[in-house]
Amino acid sequence: MNREKIFIISGEDSGDLHGAKLMESIKKINPHTEFFGVGGNRMQSEGLQLTEHIKNLNIIGIFEVIKHYSRIKKIFNSTVEEIKKLRPNKVILIDYPGFNLRLAKKLHALNFDITYFILPQVWAWKESRSKILEQYCRKLISIIPFEKNWFSQRGIDVHYAGHPLSDLSNLTFDRYTFCQKHSIPEKNKIIVLMPGSRSIEIKRHWKIFEKTVEILQHEHKNLSFILLEGENVEIKTNTDVIKINENQYEAIGVADAAIVCSGTATLETAMLKCPMIVCYKLSTLTWIVAQMLSKVEHFSLVNLIAEETIVDEFLQKKMLPKNLSNGINKLLKNENHDAIIKKYNQLIEKLKTNDNVYDSAAKYIYD
Repeated sequence: MNREKIFIISGEDSGDLHGAKLMESIKKINPHTEFFGVGGNRMQSEGLQLTEHIKNLNIIGIFEVIKHYSRIKKIFNSTVEEIKKLRPNKVILIDYPGFNLRLAKKLHALNFDITYFILPQVWAWKESRSKILEQYCRKLISIIPFEKNWFSQRGIDVHYAGHPLSDLSNLTFDRYTFCQKHSIPEKNKIIVLMPGSRSIEIKRHWKIFEKTVEILQHEHKNLSFILLEGENVEIKTNTDVIKINENQYEAIGVADAAIVCSGTATLETAMLKCPMIVCYKLSTLTWIVAQMLSKVEHFSLVNLIAEETIVDEFLQKKMLPKNLSNGINKLLKNENHDAIIKKYNQLIEKLKTNDNVYDSAAKYIYD
């Protein structure tokens, strides 16, 4: 194949991971591809020539976006100008709908070939966005099983590539080795803490996590807590926890239970078959608007994809230290352990496909 340019845009950590994997698969098809765009360290390591780093875009919440609107608008305009200057053969948008849907509309008017990978959750709220996807993107690629049928019912063609995290279920880890490495007593129960990967999530969540740890330490003498830190945030704490910022799947894979901030991490935890409770806190105004517009019963990806309650969710006012500690105590009793693992296995089967997800997406982009 000839040398070609691809401009690729992700706006947060999970998109950076998916973007890097997709770039790797695209290079199998065309090793001469040059990548430009908005991404993070993983995409940069895979060869992306950064026009903007995701750390400058990693914002969540309607009113938080308004607060930083002028900065985001500046990045948006500079991204459009970069694309006009580079004239890439393809533009790939990854998730991050508030930014990328506006970009799709702008770039479509300039006759660029646009693919959207990891679609906005229009079935949950803002269904009108589905028409924007249909009108302005040439190809749509989904990683959630029921989306293909949902879009099909509305006359929109979507390629389901499978879910990237389903392969995690094949990983196995040795608990004894992990405990030795981190000086954890062999008889201790291991609780993993995942308060989020964005600084705003840490600001809202971590104090609640700390108080939860204090309650559980008071109630039990044989618990060890593992804090998983995001790549772009450092958490300061006086609580007795072990911090890990690499090989994090190993910690989840050997843990007895986890407290997980809602997002991609909930699926990772389910794929690694660790019992969990899910929590999340938005700003009050954003939560009110979300409740008004939302069309779904669940918040976490695990429950959404399963279309039933597999894991307990403690959201907004329910995200209290006592509620979280009670949720963990329930899991530590192991009363529903087998039922949870059975539901996880059903979820894994639902997400699996025969092909590598990123290879499937790359082939479809070039089809």
